[in-house]
Amino acid sequence: MDWMTWLQDWGDAFYPLAFIWAFFEGETFVIFGGMGAHLGIINLYWLVAAVWIGSFMGDQCYFWIGRKWGGKALARFPAAEARASRVLHWLEVYGVGFILAFRFLYGVRNIASVAVGTSRMPWRKFLFWNFIAAGIWAWSFAGAGYLFGEAAAAIGENGPKILLLIALGIGVTLFAVKSVLWVRRRYAASETQA
Repeated sequence: MDWMTWLQDWGDAFYPLAFIWAFFEGETFVIFGGMGAHLGIINLYWLVAAVWIGSFMGDQCYFWIGRKWGGKALARFPAAEARASRVLHWLEVYGVGFILAFRFLYGVRNIASVAVGTSRMPWRKFLFWNFIAAGIWAWSFAGAGYLFGEAAAAIGENGPKILLLIALGIGVTLFAVKSVLWVRRRYAASETQA
């Protein structure tokens, strides 16, 4: 079964799934939804609405987790605590710009809202800018998917498969680079301790 058949089979149930996926994470799901929108399988506006609200609500929940349990929760996970420290530095340097951008920064999205919750940023300010940022994110990735769908149509019948292979190749490459960087950091940390 290919992904287009899967989208057709799920029909209107795709939108709640997109909401849930965006609540936790999920550019890939949004991109595939955008491709489906280009093919007329998915309604682009409903897709954007679902992932906009899902992403917004997810990050609001993470913000409140940070506000309520922040330091205690982060202290239990040293790697998360280190990333949260970087997030707080970026928040201090870039302010609202960071809130608008963190969804696009790999490895930061899930911890960013928790970390911002530990900061002194007023919750109303985060609420407002988080809503704007979630909209930018939703339109960016749904639009990218729509354009991928257009490119697939231009390539022809095998277009979706070719673009899927390209996307998988990019994903594998990013995973490999991330893994190499992780191994290097671990090795450097063990050398420092020795």
